[in-house]
Amino acid sequence: MKNLFFIAFLIIAQPSKGQEEKIYNPPSASFISLSLQTHKGKLRFGVQDEYFVKADGTYVSSKEEGYFEKDKQSSHHMASKHAFMELLKMRFKKDMFEVMDRELFTERTQNMYDKELKSYTAQQHVLALSNALCTKTEQKRFFCNEKEEDCAEMFKEDGYYNEPRNIRNWGGRGASEFQKLRAYTGFVKELFPKVQSWGASLYPSNKLEGYYVARGVLGTYDFKEGGYWLDTNQFFNNGFLLRWNGLQPSNSSERKLMHPNGTSILFKMSPADAEAFSEKHQYVYLVFDVNAYLNGVENYRADQLKTTFDLNSSTIELYSDDGLTQKVGDIDISTMVSKTR
Repeated sequence: MKNLFFIAFLIIAQPSKGQEEKIYNPPSASFISLSLQTHKGKLRFGVQDEYFVKADGTYVSSKEEGYFEKDKQSSHHMASKHAFMELLKMRFKKDMFEVMDRELFTERTQNMYDKELKSYTAQQHVLALSNALCTKTEQKRFFCNEKEEDCAEMFKEDGYYNEPRNIRNWGGRGASEFQKLRAYTGFVKELFPKVQSWGASLYPSNKLEGYYVARGVLGTYDFKEGGYWLDTNQFFNNGFLLRWNGLQPSNSSERKLMHPNGTSILFKMSPADAEAFSEKHQYVYLVFDVNAYLNGVENYRADQLKTTFDLNSSTIELYSDDGLTQKVGDIDISTMVSKTR
């Protein structure tokens, strides 16, 4: 017997105020502030607002007023997500930082002892942190070769931030071994203790409250069931902090969401409403109220945070836009219509 299902779908989407971002102020003027997206005042995990997509699905043109402000906001957000994750990892690498060589570089070899491997891994993390957190002024100080005339041209204009994949080496391009070591030891002695304190101050209980956002593709309308099937297999993504397979179900209804073959959830609406809706939208954004937990770091090579989460509510909110301003319904997990393969 099929589970009862309830969903409230509004033909005219209900607009809500744009969500503010949560700002994490740095312990030193040498570091950038971090700005993370929120929903209803709590952190937003999973799929993020892409900034340039309007509520109606169209994109903000580079010729439109406010485009460059959006572009700078996007740059800050991208840098913040990366820096935030790097800071959170630190608490799980205490043993590595304790044995890290702060005077000389640890060379990577094929046969490294445990202490050497830990020191090398810690030094690589310090390099990632310095790239992610330092202001432009400090980046020039640690990653510019003073003998290179055009060094400053590598850095973006004010308002833009270093991209996560752009890891500059100590001392800058063409730096000698003396310049590299001077840059590394200077950062470690002067700024690294402040970074360690900042990392330790962020969610020391390893628990974060927020909302997990997943994106579902509308697909083909099911006339027999009267709605769209949203496939949870689509939720597996590399979104911010949490991944769908980290959900820890607490009851039989929630366990249906985690079927190994994937679960489809019915987003019910009339054919007339569905036709009008599908002409404007390709996706639906599902929002889960969650508690997130930090459980450690994967192995040396993966260097990824291990996270899990559980649900605070049985209600899934649905929105038609990635900014989560146009709400189109709710699904109650305890009474949802679902199917598995």
